[in-house]
Amino acid sequence: MNVELPVAKGPGRDLANQVGGLIAFSVTALTRTVLTLARRRLSLAETVLQALFIARVCTVPTLLLMLPIGVLIAVSVGSLAGRLGAGAYSGAVVAFVVVGQAAALVCALMMAGVAGSAICADLGSRTIREEIAAMQVMGLDVIGRVVVPRLIASMFVAVAVCAMVTVVGVGACFFYQVFVADQSAGAFLTTFSEYGRVSDFTMAMVKSVCFAVTSTLIASYKGLNAKGGPSGVADAVNEAVVLAFVMVFVVNTVLSQLYAVVVPAVGTY
Repeated sequence: MNVELPVAKGPGRDLANQVGGLIAFSVTALTRTVLTLARRRLSLAETVLQALFIARVCTVPTLLLMLPIGVLIAVSVGSLAGRLGAGAYSGAVVAFVVVGQAAALVCALMMAGVAGSAICADLGSRTIREEIAAMQVMGLDVIGRVVVPRLIASMFVAVAVCAMVTVVGVGACFFYQVFVADQSAGAFLTTFSEYGRVSDFTMAMVKSVCFAVTSTLIASYKGLNAKGGPSGVADAVNEAVVLAFVMVFVVNTVLSQLYAVVVPAVGTY
């Protein structure tokens, strides 16, 4: 006589299943990406199409978010520097805040909230229409044809977005300090070039790529596992955005601490 043991249910089991499934999916997707590039089987047309799609949905929100952030940083830096009598060092503070931290964080918000939700909604809608199941029945590589192009496209777009955010943020701070706060443009550029390092900008680029990979993997996993019709897709998008936000900030903290250990600080302010 066979006796079936009761299966434990609850939030702990669901969390374990979600974490295990996401880790397995991430390892498979990253491995498939390396193999696809090594074997030169990447669909360039699909990759370019996805890159244009991600760039289209991210560009305007990024500019609308970075402009007020750049102005806020400029106002805060200008006010504090004026009270301390250190207005000439505003460029150094902008180099540290915008290039070192703000640009990467804005890129994280865009990749997790905008690009991630778009990717999850796209794949989720295909899943509930059984397009993904049809590809599996025909023996097609779903991850190689669907996930890998989006993963590579998001990485290229993240680098471009990070560069654009850096230029817009530094430009907004510069124009405010020079034309509104009446500070010296030469002093701003001198301290900016003195304390702004190429390594900071490179680390911001590395962070943006990591954010793109993290957000795309989470969004793809949630989208490919969406169930329950349109409401299930909406739930998957919400879960993907929240989880991506949490993970990108965890990744940002880890990379920032590693960077602070590996690369020593430049001088003192």
